[in-house]
This record gives sequence, C-alpha cells and structure tokens, in this order.
Amino acid sequence: KCDIALLPVGSIEQHGEHLPTGEDSYHAIKIAEAVAEKTGIMLLPCPWYGAHPYHHWYYAGTIPLRAETFINLVKDVVRGAACAGYNKFIILNCHGQEWALPVAIQELGLEGYFVVGVTLWEIAKSAIQETMETKFMHAEETETSLGLYLVPELVDMSKAKDETPEPLVDSKWYAAPGEVIRDKTPWYMGTFAQPEYKQLKYGVIGYPTRASAEKGRKVFEAAVNWLVQFIEELKRKYPPGIKPPVK
Repeated sequence: KCDIALLPVGSIEQHGEHLPTGEDSYHAIKIAEAVAEKTGIMLLPCPWYGAHPYHHWYYAGTIPLRAETFINLVKDVVRGAACAGYNKFIILNCHGQEWALPVAIQELGLEGYFVVGVTLWEIAKSAIQETMETKFMHAEETETSLGLYLVPELVDMSKAKDETPEPLVDSKWYAAPGEVIRDKTPWYMGTFAQPEYKQLKYGVIGYPTRASAEKGRKVFEAAVNWLVQFIEELKRKYPPGIKPPVK
C-alpha cells in the first residue's frame, strides 16, 4: 500500500478571452493524474479555488479565496487525508499563490505532518526557459501552450491577444514567476502591479500568440518527470508505514 498523497491546487481566474478560467486547475489536475498513474500514489481531488495576490482581485472571471481561507483549506484536506492512513503529502501548485502555500505547510509541520509543496514553474523551469521565447507571466506563451496540449477543446486561439502592461517598479528589481532570481526580490514581496481589472484590456500579460501544443508538451513532461523521480526517491527512503520524523 502506498501512503503518499498528491494534492493539486490551482484557481478559478480569468486567463484572457482565449483560455478557460480554470486554466491553472486544469494544469494541476492533468499533471497530477499523470504522476499518480506512473507512481501509484493517491490523487486527492483539486479544490479548484485558490488564493490570489491583491492585483488579481475584482477582475470578472476571477474568484479569489482570502489567504487564510486557502491556508485553512489546505490544512484541513491534509488532516482529513491523514485519517485514512496517508502520512506523506505533496502539494502541486499551478497558480500564483506560492506566497500563501508555505504558511499552510509550515503550520502543518508544527502538527507533525510531512508535506512538500512544489510549484509548476519552479520544477519545470529549465524546460520553460529552453522552450519558450518569452518569460512566464499570465495567460501568455507558457500557459497557453499548456492549455493547447492539455485541454485544446477549451482554447480558442482566434481570441488570443498579446498584452504587455507596465509594472509600477522596473522589473530589474524583482523576479517574475519562474524567473531565475539573481539579485532580485520575488514578485510577491512587493505591490509591484496595478490592479488587473484597471490595467489589462485583454486579461493577458505576455505573448499567447507564440504558444504551441508542442511547447506545452515539453513543460508538462518536465513537471511530470520531476515529480515521478521525487516520489520514487521518497518511496525508497520512507517505505509505506514509515513516516519522516517531522515531529
């Protein structure tokens, strides 16, 4: 019996006119399904809704959870799954809530749970940088490529429009999601952006018109391979019934 459980988390968020509002959650679910099939771990249902930074709020199509709501949701899911005998948890994040997820993980650690959180654009960073012509942002080349590969029936490229809004502070001072951080502060460590509902005309930050399903496949496979390798190592080090000594 495998006692590892994988929880995919995403969001309901506008992704321009060409992508579905569940784009992030679809990424998480599809990657998690592939990983579960390859490793035999338990796949927990995706809760769909997620936490959002301030600049996402009030845009039509985005349904944000407050940070404390998301944190409590994650903690309650882990606690509940633990009652069924699962004692190693991996949370796959495919949405810009990597500033909130660590709080849930650290608080679960205080309770003795073994939890590892991973974010798509971190574990697939090399594939994104090698495959994409433009940097990872929102509803742009990378996310649209993943949509074209994973849920092509929900993507309408005839409505894809490029959009590059100006930040409040020059981007040389802070790192975008998925960017290698060199002498920069992460994007979530400042209020660097105007509210999207005021600034964005199309709901896009980047170049979705450069997307392709083949590019999406490479990022998808990189994420799946990373997770499979990590899980197999976790199995070897902590076989079923053996819990990492968190507490």
